[in-house]
Amino acid sequence: MKGFPKHLNSKFDYIYIKENFPADLWKPAWERLLQERQKWFDMGIIDEGISDDTHRVETFENKEDGETRKELHQFELKNDMSSDFFKFGFTVEEIEAALREAE
Repeated sequence: MKGFPKHLNSKFDYIYIKENFPADLWKPAWERLLQERQKWFDMGIIDEGISDDTHRVETFENKEDGETRKELHQFELKNDMSSDFFKFGFTVEEIEAALREAE
C-alpha cells in the first residue's frame, strides 16, 4: 500500500492506519466510526409525534394533483447496522481508547 488508503474496507485497515500513520491522518476516520454508527430513520407519517434526544418530527410538503399537503414524519435515532462500526465489530470503548491515545 502506498500512502494513506482512500478506502477502509475492514477492521484491519483501520488498525493498520492507526499503527502506521500520524494521528492527524487516522484520527478523523476513527472519529467518523463513532459519528456514523447511528442515523435518523424515517418511521413514517404521523398525526402527532414526540421530540426528545432520540426522536424528532419533521414536516414535509407533498404536492399531489396541484394541491400541497403537509405531512408530519416521525424520525428515530437508531443504530445503523450497515455502518463500518457494526460491520467490522468495533466497540465504543475501543474507539474512545484509540482516540485518547492520539491526544
